[in-house]
Amino acid sequence: MNLHDFLLILQSITVVFLFIEIIVVFTRWKNAIHSYLFLACISSFISNLGYLMQLRATTEEAYLSALKLSYVGRVWIVFAFFLFTARLCRVKLPRGLMTFLVLLHIGIYLAVVTIGYSTLYYKTYSFVPDPLFPKFFHTNGVMHDFFMLTNVLLVIVAMNWILREFHREKNAKSKKRLFFLISAFGVQILSFLLHVTGVFGISRFYDLTMTGALFGTALMLIAILRFDLLGTREIARDFAIDRISEGIIAVDNDGRIQYFNEPAARIYPEFRAFFSGKEGFGASSAEEDGEDAAEDGTKKRSFSRHNYTPYDILSFITDAVEKDEMLKVGDRIYSPEVNDLVFRGEQYGKLYALVDDTEHFRYMEELQKQRDIADKANAAKSKFLASMSHEIRTPINAVLGMDEMILRESSEKPIRAYASDIMSAGKTLLSLINDILDLSKIEEGKMEILPVQYDLSSLINDLVNMTRPRAVKKGLQFHVEAEEQVPHLLFGDEIRIRQCAMNILTNAVKYTEKGDVWLKISFEKEDDAHIQLRFSVKDTGIGMKKEDMEVLFSPYRRIEEKRNRAIEGTGLGMSITKQLLDLMDSSLEVESEYGKGSVFSFAVSQKVVKWEALGDYSDRFNGTEEQAGQYRELFHAPDARILVVDDTEMNLAVICSLLKKTCIVIDTAASGREALVMAEQTRYDLVFIDHMMPEMDGIETLQHMREGGACKEVPAIALTANAVSGAREMYLAAGFADYVSKPVDGERLEHLLADMLPAEKVLPPDSEISAAAENAADLSASDGVNVSAGAGAEPAGAGSDGLSPDRLMQNLQEIPEIDAAAGLKNCGDAEGYLNVLKVFHGTA
Repeated sequence: MNLHDFLLILQSITVVFLFIEIIVVFTRWKNAIHSYLFLACISSFISNLGYLMQLRATTEEAYLSALKLSYVGRVWIVFAFFLFTARLCRVKLPRGLMTFLVLLHIGIYLAVVTIGYSTLYYKTYSFVPDPLFPKFFHTNGVMHDFFMLTNVLLVIVAMNWILREFHREKNAKSKKRLFFLISAFGVQILSFLLHVTGVFGISRFYDLTMTGALFGTALMLIAILRFDLLGTREIARDFAIDRISEGIIAVDNDGRIQYFNEPAARIYPEFRAFFSGKEGFGASSAEEDGEDAAEDGTKKRSFSRHNYTPYDILSFITDAVEKDEMLKVGDRIYSPEVNDLVFRGEQYGKLYALVDDTEHFRYMEELQKQRDIADKANAAKSKFLASMSHEIRTPINAVLGMDEMILRESSEKPIRAYASDIMSAGKTLLSLINDILDLSKIEEGKMEILPVQYDLSSLINDLVNMTRPRAVKKGLQFHVEAEEQVPHLLFGDEIRIRQCAMNILTNAVKYTEKGDVWLKISFEKEDDAHIQLRFSVKDTGIGMKKEDMEVLFSPYRRIEEKRNRAIEGTGLGMSITKQLLDLMDSSLEVESEYGKGSVFSFAVSQKVVKWEALGDYSDRFNGTEEQAGQYRELFHAPDARILVVDDTEMNLAVICSLLKKTCIVIDTAASGREALVMAEQTRYDLVFIDHMMPEMDGIETLQHMREGGACKEVPAIALTANAVSGAREMYLAAGFADYVSKPVDGERLEHLLADMLPAEKVLPPDSEISAAAENAADLSASDGVNVSAGAGAEPAGAGSDGLSPDRLMQNLQEIPEIDAAAGLKNCGDAEGYLNVLKVFHGTA
């Protein structure tokens, strides 16, 4: 075997190794970095295959053909490895440089192709067909030298990148992988230098770089197979880290930036510019560094670029993390995070993440705007409800107040029965208005359950009196079944229970065209102190389909709108009932058959005050009403003096009438300014102030009253029709001592006065002093002096012209437009009727 044969065998082995390397790289080809390595392997394989053909050539023509084939690969070998190294070491190559290098190598190959026609690559050449070893001699042209110089520069730059990466790498496996890569490149560089310098004589007729390719390929295969050169690290870096939306910046324990991904480079182009060695990397910006406050109160730190280095930016990010601030870069908002970079228990540095939260913050800001709009709308709604509550409750106050006086002063049973029905219906109407107008209580969960002692017979009678007329009007039969053994004296929220039962009864009558409606009241004993009081309403109405059950409790929605469009209603009844029962730890049970009728029932736990059986509820109700009708004032206070401020004269008359028997001296004012004048001169024991008055409202009046005068420290009570959710808290915060809503409950008003008036001025009604005061008040009234009237009140016993009440009544009977007899019947006596006429005349 001669030298030529040995070199042929060696070159054949090199070609085989390169082919194996191509297969290995191809099967593990995962991303762009593998593409560059695959290009380098293909180029090296073609170059060595062509050179094998050169060694076997026997003619000049065959040799030149093999040479040109070899250069198809040889031109691109170093360039491909250069690209592979740049990607491996995370170096971003400028597009202009890439274009120049590609065009240069194409030009070099064109120079090789024109060998024999031009002197660009070889100035001269000759082929010696030696049977032992064919030889090719040449002198180099300008493109050959330029090609060699370019390869040397690319190799030096690539080796510099690899050596720098090797120095920075902390992971042992990654370090060995880089070592074998350096060795593979190093062997090929060394063989190239030996060939160029001609240290060994063989380089004159054999290219030593081909042997270098053999050993370089072997070392590269070790790096790939043994140390995972094409493994998960590069895949994760290229496909995961570089493609996630978060910007990632890795810093070693010495604070040096070791890595940043593509999103981080997009956020801060300074990173790419700095590590590419560019100057003047800062972009102009008119912004100044500082903090911006988002609409939701979150702090955002703005970033403006004034030639910052990546380390300045890193300090900026660290500061934002420590202060728990957002980073604002341009029109984007980022949440900075930092975590320790730990591998197998050893810390290698820190990993900074920049999470793009722009859309989240914009969404939150939009939510805040919508919330502000909703709050303003809710405030407008509350203001409207407060105004409507005031306007509607004011006449109810007058109705119930005057009705209370009829019950107190009349002894005629028919009149008292009418007045009792008016009072019952008025209170129920008031309770309905309280809930329908005050929707904010339901929406905000501020509906309260207020238990009191009540007589079940009274509750049943109210339900019957309000339901039976409606049923009779529609031609329905209304039946009531109340177990006689149920205890009659209970402790619970009578108003809410009545409202729930009334809503169900109203619906039953409303949706029943013919047939019957039954109300059944029963009970089950829980323990020695409590019962489950059950109400059940059955009807023969239209019933419901199963699919309509869910709509039943939806506010403002009604079942079968088209079919029931002629039936009045808001769709709130069942929704309110459900929520009230929830507050009382109960629930509404519904059984219904479409076209045949429904059964609604609920049970609430009630404390038993007295286990005496109800018996016949109608008889018991009549008895309790008769007993309750005998009004007796709670106290007398002839030495007490109060001021009542209200812009509605009817309301002032009601307050004076309700407190007439207590002998309190009452002054009245029709405006805030009038009240301030009176409070400046007279010290009152208590002041009642209406809220919604023209010119100066109740809160403003109280504020001015507290600035000075005789009533600077006198307790003030908010007396108003404003009863929406949060009203009590508002009045207490404004400085009022308590809050009483209209219509005024006479009994509650007397209890409030008994608690807040000076104790020495409150006398029992049966004491000698109280009796004397009451007789004096009655005597004064008979003489034409109203001790309960306020400033400016006229004598109660005579008209403005001095006529007696009897003479005035005779004159009234002569006016055809006035039904004096009906007025006298409704007001109880001539004096009360004339007082009401005076108020009506003054306000009309």
